[in-house]
Amino acid sequence: MKSIRNKLAIATCTLLSQGAQQAAATDSSWTTNTSYLFYSEADNRVTVHKIITNADVTLGDSDVLSLEAVYDTVTGATPTGAVKSVNTVSVTTPSSGGNGFATAAGTPDLVQFDDTRLGVNVGWAHNYNRTLKVNYGASVSVERDYEAYGGSLTVNKETSDRSLTFTAGVAGSYDTIFQSSGGTPKPMGDVKENNYSPQFFGEGNKRSYQGILGVSRILNRRTVAEFNYTIGALDGYLTDPYKLISMTDTNGVEMERYFESRPDSRLRQTVYGGLVHRLDNKDTIHLSYRFYWDDWDINSHTINYRHRRNLSDGRYLEPHLRIYHQTAADFFHHSLKYGQPLPEYASADYRLDEMSSLTLGAKYGLPAWGGTLRFRLEYLYQSFSEAEYDTNKALIFQASYKKEFD
Repeated sequence: MKSIRNKLAIATCTLLSQGAQQAAATDSSWTTNTSYLFYSEADNRVTVHKIITNADVTLGDSDVLSLEAVYDTVTGATPTGAVKSVNTVSVTTPSSGGNGFATAAGTPDLVQFDDTRLGVNVGWAHNYNRTLKVNYGASVSVERDYEAYGGSLTVNKETSDRSLTFTAGVAGSYDTIFQSSGGTPKPMGDVKENNYSPQFFGEGNKRSYQGILGVSRILNRRTVAEFNYTIGALDGYLTDPYKLISMTDTNGVEMERYFESRPDSRLRQTVYGGLVHRLDNKDTIHLSYRFYWDDWDINSHTINYRHRRNLSDGRYLEPHLRIYHQTAADFFHHSLKYGQPLPEYASADYRLDEMSSLTLGAKYGLPAWGGTLRFRLEYLYQSFSEAEYDTNKALIFQASYKKEFD
């Protein structure tokens, strides 16, 4: 299971959140934030337990050091991409240390896995003067079958009246990918080759580069607007070494099974617009829209809406709605036609299919033990156009505690 490898994506370091972090650092020498996240998909699919702890330490008047550690375990079963089996089929590509197993006739072809990830992120923010702030970052993430190393640099420049902030940044990472048993399978290789001993190559390497340009504007004493443009390039091994694709006859019966193959480069671009508005009753509305496109022919639209309702005694309730839709990659196929030549690139990974997603939930916060305790509960529903596993439902729960120390 792939980890959250886009943590270095500097687009997520929005200007609004940067401002909040800077304010917190000014008020206190230490700010700690610890959270536990539970993610569970229906039908005994993927289950995630994640613990995140971070600390922001103020060093003098101009510097803030940020330290974060992430530990998560991911277990369950995930679709390989192969079609439902008329007969029992042996899965020979176990994920993340799991064992190959047989799926019953007429059930989606799933593969079990059990993975653990440890990640460390370090950041340093330095105010060179009243209006210029630079953020430096580095990260390491290690799993059984994935290693990632990255760094980032972000510059924030405010105007003299501090009503306008410009952001520019770059980030990069170097990843190593392989099956837990070692190596990566030959792209579009036949699973049954050499009596189920197909050809494998060495580890795969992936490089990613990202850049961001952004602007944040205080429109009035109640409203802040933000706009970001992000561009990212990836090259190297971009295939998932565990995913398969079936070749079927006219009745949809599997005749052959192959490892998937994806292009070795990808160019991704995003435009993002956000608005934060404080109402007369001091409630706060967060509304954002994100448009994404890449050269794999995937386009996506994301709308996020949050409404923070302030209750008594420092408590608050924040309902959340997220609507998402994406088109399919140009090399996505439910299956390949038997007797036709193999394409250069093909994948049945449901994450590359046309998809619609709805997330609905709420966050509740209250003062506790000198800090702030927060609970988040959300329901996720995803529907896919052609993938063999055409729906996915998940429950997300998170508990967090934040405290400041003098």
